[in-house]
Amino acid sequence: MKAYELISADMAARLGLKRLTLTMLCVSLLTNCFLGAMITLKDEAVTTVLIPIGLNESTHPLTVSDSHVDQDYLMLVARDLLSLAMNVSPVNVDFNRKMLLKHASPSSFGTLDEALEEKASQIKRLRASSYFAVENMDIDTKNLVVHAQGIKSHFIGKTETLRQKTDVLMRFNLIAGKLQLLSLEEIEHLKNKNSAAVDSH
Repeated sequence: MKAYELISADMAARLGLKRLTLTMLCVSLLTNCFLGAMITLKDEAVTTVLIPIGLNESTHPLTVSDSHVDQDYLMLVARDLLSLAMNVSPVNVDFNRKMLLKHASPSSFGTLDEALEEKASQIKRLRASSYFAVENMDIDTKNLVVHAQGIKSHFIGKTETLRQKTDVLMRFNLIAGKLQLLSLEEIEHLKNKNSAAVDSH
C-alpha cells in the first residue's frame, strides 16, 4: 500500500511539473507573439539629416556653440532668410513672412512683423513681385552681421519696373546655439541707367 502511495505521489509530482512546464511554455509563446506583433505594427521614427547643397559634412562640418557660429552656417541661414524676405509675390508673401518670423528674435519680433506686414500689403495692392539676386556676401561671425550685395528687380505683371543695386544688412544674435534675426535693412543705391529708363516709360 505504501509503495502504491509513493508511486502515486511521484506520478502526481511529475504530472504537476509537466503541467507547470507546459504553462510556462504557453505563456512564453504568447509573450513572444505579442512582442512580435507590437514590433511589426509599431511606426518607426526615421530621422533624416539633411546636408546643405554644396557642402560635404565629412570634409567641412558646420559648428555652432553658445558663443561661436561657423561662417558657412551663418551664410546659409542668412541666404535662406534673405530669400524669404526679398523674393516675394502676392502668392507667397504671407507664407514667407510667417516663415521668416519663426527665426526672429523676441526682442525685435514686433518691429520685423510690422515692416514685413507693410511690405506684404504693398506687394498685394500693386500685384507686384520683387526678386533679389545676390552677388556677394560679407560675413562677420564675431558681430553676427551679414552684408549682402546684389541686384533687386521689381515687376508688375511681366513688366520690369525697377532694377537697381541694393545692399541688405542682416544682424543676428545667438541664444543657446540658435541664430535669431535681429534686423533686416535694405540700402538702395542710386538707380542705374536701366532702371531710370524703365521708370521714364
